[in-house]
Order: sequence, then structure tokens, then C-alpha cells
Amino acid sequence: MPALSSLEKPAASLPKGTWLTPMGYAHLRERIDVIRKTVLDELRPHLMGPERDERDVATFERGLAEIARLETLLAVAQPLPVPATGRGARVMPGALVELERLGSAPERFRVRIVHPVEATMDEERISWDSPLARVVLGASVGEVLTVASPAGSWECIVRRIRA
Repeated sequence: MPALSSLEKPAASLPKGTWLTPMGYAHLRERIDVIRKTVLDELRPHLMGPERDERDVATFERGLAEIARLETLLAVAQPLPVPATGRGARVMPGALVELERLGSAPERFRVRIVHPVEATMDEERISWDSPLARVVLGASVGEVLTVASPAGSWECIVRRIRA
């Protein structure tokens, strides 16, 4: 089967707005709790009095701003639909995709394609804006893809799509 490059393959449509996996939503909710408990609660006693350190005040304010940003994000976020995994399924945002890098040293690896805000949660998640995700989105099992990277182009094959 000939390889498809990101230039030849029709781009998969990405959902507009903020779409999160259930784990991504929970992770951001936990991040808010951590900021409240470990940053704000610990700094609050140091914000009063003449001996206060303005660096503590700035850290406290950054924590409040981060909480406000995350709460706004969660308020507008929608859950990603469960991706199809059966025969003929195509890679969609939220899918866990098993890929095999082709070449002299074949290597299998997995990626979960998610909204950029969720991409830093773990090593498996990648932003749907990344070069790899752009090539993989819309592909089906067995498709050979060409991925352009700063180190040069490489080929991979989609081995499995899971939810």
C-alpha cells in the first residue's frame, strides 16, 4: 500500500471549541484542587503584615489567575465523543492509536490525540495540532503514513484504534 503524506491526505475535521476526554476533565479539576490546597492555602498566612514578601503575593495572584483560567475552560468544555474502533473506523480526537514506525528498526508506540490543553497530562497524549496528530487523524487501520519532522520524514502504519 503506498504511503500517504499529510499533504495528500484530506485533513480530518477537528471539533471547534474545547473538547476534553473524561480523564482530561478530571485532571484539570484535580489541578485546580492542588493549586487551592498547596499554593493558595500555604501562602495565605504569609500575605498579611509588614514582613510579607511580594514574591508570595505574586505567586498567590498567579495561582488565582490559573484557577480562573481552568474553571473558565472547564465551564465551556464539552466531552469528546467515544471514538469508533470497529472495522473501517478512522482515527478521531480522543482515540488511542497504536502505530508502528517502519524502517530498519521498527518500533510500536501509542498516542492519544487530544485538545492542546490536555496534551501535557502524560507521555501518551499528543495535541491534535502536532505534526504527528495531523497526519494520523482520519487514518484507518493498515494505512501507511508519512510523518514530516525536523529530523526528517519517517513512515508509520496504523496498527490499532482504541477508545
